[in-house]
Amino acid sequence: MEITSRLWRAGSTSVVVALCAVVALSGSADAAPRNLPACSAADLSAKATGEGAGMSQPAVYITVTNTSGKSCTLNGYPTITRAVTKNGKQSIAVSKGGVMNAPQSKPKRIVLAPRGHAWFALGAATAYDPPIVTFVRVRFATTSSGPTTSAKISLEASAPSGKAFPLGVTPFMPGVGTTQ
Repeated sequence: MEITSRLWRAGSTSVVVALCAVVALSGSADAAPRNLPACSAADLSAKATGEGAGMSQPAVYITVTNTSGKSCTLNGYPTITRAVTKNGKQSIAVSKGGVMNAPQSKPKRIVLAPRGHAWFALGAATAYDPPIVTFVRVRFATTSSGPTTSAKISLEASAPSGKAFPLGVTPFMPGVGTTQ
């Protein structure tokens, strides 16, 4: 309270400068310039950085790193375009949200500085009748229609007889995805 009153006495310019500094240090997506480009597959590397399971619902955390020399943005959910097992590509049905063994978040704009990280989780189910397969690679886009990148994963899954493998995906979240 004492600091606030000193800032007010110092004048409105000081208050604005102090508030801008707090917002910039907080890492808030709202504080970032709006004209930054979206991250493309060419800007990112991806790898599995954690996994979890519970109640027949395994999940894998995939972290992307900005490998370009410029800041870019991620917004919302990755678009999962392919999931592959050792036996090849499988039919998948992807839904947004609902990954049981991963933190839940609403989609938000994330600014990735060079070498910055963001992550998402990919979840499956193993409670359906066998066979259970292990997905070893996932391909995804950072936008709904952009180029894709891939990550090596290990994610067990099963599907209802004669149907696609159901997968859930979380939105991008800042940091490195891990269970620890």
